[in-house]
Amino acid sequence: MTHILLIDGNNIGYASMYVPALSRMAHHGQPTGGIMGLAQSVMRITELYPGAIPVVLWDGHAAWRKALCPEYKDNRKSTPEKIAVADSWRQQQSLASALLLQMGVIQMRAVDAEADDLAGRLCSDPGTMVEQGIERITLVSGDTDWWQAISERVDWFTPITDKTMTLDKLRTDEVKDGPFTGPEEYLLAKCIAGDSSDNIPGVPGVGIATAVKLLRLHGGLDGIEQAVSSGHAKDKKSSAIAENRTLIERNRKIMDWRLAPAANPWTVGLVREPFDPEVCQRMCEDFGLVRLSARLSEDGRWGKVVPDQNPVYSEQPQRCERIGEEYDRRWRSSTWKRMRSAPHRAEQ
Repeated sequence: MTHILLIDGNNIGYASMYVPALSRMAHHGQPTGGIMGLAQSVMRITELYPGAIPVVLWDGHAAWRKALCPEYKDNRKSTPEKIAVADSWRQQQSLASALLLQMGVIQMRAVDAEADDLAGRLCSDPGTMVEQGIERITLVSGDTDWWQAISERVDWFTPITDKTMTLDKLRTDEVKDGPFTGPEEYLLAKCIAGDSSDNIPGVPGVGIATAVKLLRLHGGLDGIEQAVSSGHAKDKKSSAIAENRTLIERNRKIMDWRLAPAANPWTVGLVREPFDPEVCQRMCEDFGLVRLSARLSEDGRWGKVVPDQNPVYSEQPQRCERIGEEYDRRWRSSTWKRMRSAPHRAEQ
């Protein structure tokens, strides 16, 4: 059975730009810290999970989220520093992807979806995972939105702080604002509170912990509305939630991966090439990344854990004839089959 690492490429690369040593790196005027940071993270994560297959997911343009919430992610450019960081990473993203390609790492992108959406689609059907021999998925991102996909077979890890999240841990007070009964409760509470990292406004004055308390007290959103309308709940925060039901449902459409537009197989690309240490080293030399070059040599650190050589593949998922659940199921099934063609690690 296969263990898959679904890695949030932009999230990890962008976060690298806030590491002082990496943010200062450049070669002949070209920023290189993000390239170094993402490549090192992929290598380290792969070593932390021996035998797992790394798959880097990239963001496409989910314009439908911006249509629902015009201010969505506007905070990413709210200061000159943030603009500089975003521009620097943008200059490096395609180069980082090119290097990962030569490292033999599977990469996946959908034109009209974010990495979150791809992860959600791949995790949402445990039955298909089992059919395709996928025993476990580890979501790798600093974004806690990804907690909504946690299940018995799906866990979460952030290389930014080396923290993990599992279904069992989500149900304890180890997690901030927890415990939660499960991913469903966490997601609904976040829809109520909003998400400052993505600039999604929530109900004024209501945080995740308060949202959870009131949801449990009144038995859900409908229960809160009924308690307020009947006069049973007279507190300001319950009233605020009841008054902002439209906002909460809007946030749900933005945050809940299950409510994202149906997958279009023809907008999804998946690619992998065999590990080519010579090309990797030439690229590293071009970027001035001497230490990384040594790790990507044939007998270097990466060469010891990289998946076995595999022919180049870059085919589109099968066209689906039906829509709805069957459409989505076939998309997942086709994608998992292609990922399974990447073998486990070479024996040490």
